[in-house]
Formats: sequence, C-alpha cells, structure tokens
Amino acid sequence: MKLKVAIIGCGKAAERHLKIYQALRDEVEVVAVSDLDPQKAKAFAEALSAKPYTDFQEMLKMEPIDVVDLSVPSGLHKKVGEVVLKKFRKNLLVEKPLALTLKDAETLVNLAEKFRLKLVTIFQNRANLPIIKVKELLEKGLFGKIVLLSVKFYWSRRQNYYDSASWRGTWAYDGGALAQQGCHFADMMTYLLGEVESCFAKMGTYLVNIEAEDLLVGTIKFKNGALGTIEATTCARPKDIKAEVVLLGEKGSAIIGGFAMNKLDYLAIEGIEDAKSLIEGFTENPANPLGYSHFAYLKAALEYFKNGNRVPFLAIGEDALTSLELIIGLYESAERGREIYFPFKPKLCKLGKGV
Repeated sequence: MKLKVAIIGCGKAAERHLKIYQALRDEVEVVAVSDLDPQKAKAFAEALSAKPYTDFQEMLKMEPIDVVDLSVPSGLHKKVGEVVLKKFRKNLLVEKPLALTLKDAETLVNLAEKFRLKLVTIFQNRANLPIIKVKELLEKGLFGKIVLLSVKFYWSRRQNYYDSASWRGTWAYDGGALAQQGCHFADMMTYLLGEVESCFAKMGTYLVNIEAEDLLVGTIKFKNGALGTIEATTCARPKDIKAEVVLLGEKGSAIIGGFAMNKLDYLAIEGIEDAKSLIEGFTENPANPLGYSHFAYLKAALEYFKNGNRVPFLAIGEDALTSLELIIGLYESAERGREIYFPFKPKLCKLGKGV
C-alpha cells in the first residue's frame, strides 16, 4: 500500500519535493496539497493528481493522510506543525530548520513523542556519500583525536532573492545566512562532532537590505575539546563560489568540497598509503536531476514513515535540536558581543521573534 502524503506550502522548497514524489509514484501518493495562494495549490495538485486546498486544516480533516510534508516558511513551522501533531495526530516531515527557537522546536519534538508520531527534519546533506563515509571513519577512530572542524560557504544571494518573498531575510520567519543556508553547515558540525561547549561570533548585513545578517563568522569549542570555525555568507559576488568542510585529526585529515558538501577533495590517514581506497565509491554524489542527496534523504524518510526502517543519517525528533542550539548560540554571541557557554538562555537573539 502506498504511503499517503499531504503537502502544506507550495513554494520554492516544495517544488523539489514535488519532483521527487513524481519519481516515487510507485511508493507514495500525494493525495492533497494546501497553499494560501489557490493558483499555487492548483498547479501542485494538477502535477501530482492531488486535491487542492487553501485551508490546511480542512485538508487534514477531509483527506486520508499518513504523513504531512511541511514546507512553509521556517517561522511558521511551530504554529502549523503543532496543529498537525496535536490536533490531527499526523506524522510530520519538516524542511530545515525544525523551528526558529529552541522552545518551539522542543514543543514539536515533545508532541511527536507524546502522541507516538514520527518527526523528521530534512537535512539532506547528511545523505551525501562523502559525508556518510567520513562519518563512518570518524566513528571507527581512524582520524584519532579531532582538533579542528572548519565549515564555510561562500554563496550569492542578491536583493532580488530576498524581495521574491516578504518573509525572506526577516528575523521572525527566516533569519539570515546562518539560519537558512548555514543551518546545513551548523547541522554538519554537530552531526560529525557532537555537542558544543561554547561559541563566539560576529555578524553584519553588508550587501543587501534585510533585517538579518548576510555574513557571520564564528568560533566554536566542542565538548570533546576540538575547536571549530564557521564562515556563513551570501555575500559572494558575482556568483556562488564554494562550500567546504575541513576536518583535522591527530592521525588524519579530510576536506569535503563541492557546492554542497558533496565531493571528497582530500583524504589522508597515517599508516594508510592509499587512504582513498577506504572511501572508494563514496568520493562524490552521482549525478541526479532531482538532486542526489535530496532524493536519497526523502526516499529514506518515506521508508521510515512507512515501515519504521531508519537509516543513520535521518534527523529524527530531537536530532534536530543540537544544531539549532548552536545557531541560536552564535546569534546570541553576536548580539551580546561575548562568548556564550552552553546551556544558555537566549536573551538578545532575534531569530523567531515577533511571529
């Protein structure tokens, strides 16, 4: 029997999901879609042979649904997700980040646990083949003691990108380079090295007219003693440059590059002449018109929703909280002008405020 899915929000994020659901028609049936814009809902519905709605609660009331795909702006995740979980008791698939405040994210996690529902946050870069293998080598201890994890992305987002939707670049619904594009990199830091002890950051808004930042630079100390750095920016001009993850350990090092952490650029481990043999078949994502990692992640999530089979890279329930706490900590540090020690209570961070 096919898994029955409903989509809430028919914007840019959901467009990629639509194509993946079309490719997985034998496994999943999108029975209904909802968007406040009736034309968007109609277009999605026609593409998926689904029923369109402008009221998501009416959709959830009327349609037989196993999973809700939540693709609304980040600042609405808690408000809508709470209704999905608490009122309609449906499993939930959420585009990153899970929410914009820890309190909101924890509310969704706790509701899912309370009602025994499945909650998955989409961090598709975890499904990148180089990430899967480097994570495995880390867990085997082949890098030895880790001393540094550095992540950076130099991407380009001009004013027309932020002007394309009124919520983009706002603290209430979106955040800036760190919270939106950079949440994948914050997640990668905590996914690979675990919990954070402290962080310090500086940020600014340099090349666009938005509330939030377009450049943030931060330093991190992990509980395992390693140091970390993050450079998160959409100020690259005239176009995107690169993204990169650098891992340094006492016995080896790795650099993962590509546009989205999808290509192994360097690997060396002491005592192993041909270290790349360890990662053969995992050095780069294969070409896929739907986006390899997004396709692999959604396919794995759907299998988990249907049969309970979990692959290690899925961010399930509270798995999405650690990186969100890091994001909020970096923003809090930039606002306070001093190092933040975890756990902490946000006082000046503007992310998710004013909704």
